[in-house]
Amino acid sequence: MTSNFKKGDHVTYVPTHAQGNTGHPDCTQGVVSSVNDTFVFVKYNNNMCIMTTGDEPYTAQATSPGNLVKR
Repeated sequence: MTSNFKKGDHVTYVPTHAQGNTGHPDCTQGVVSSVNDTFVFVKYNNNMCIMTTGDEPYTAQATSPGNLVKR
C-alpha cells in the first residue's frame, strides 16, 4: 500500500527471492522521493552517493510497495 510511504522515508528493497530477509545480500537501501497510487519511487544508494533526503540528483526507481520495508 503506497499510502504507508512518504517522501524522505528510508527504506530497504527486499527482492521477492529474499523471502522477507532484510539481511539478504541482494537487498538495497534507499530513500523515497515520491509516491503515486501504484508505486513508491525510490532513489537507491549507489557507489557515488548515499541517499539521505530523496532530493538527490539521481533517477528514482518505481518500486512495488510490497518489496519495501521502512528502516
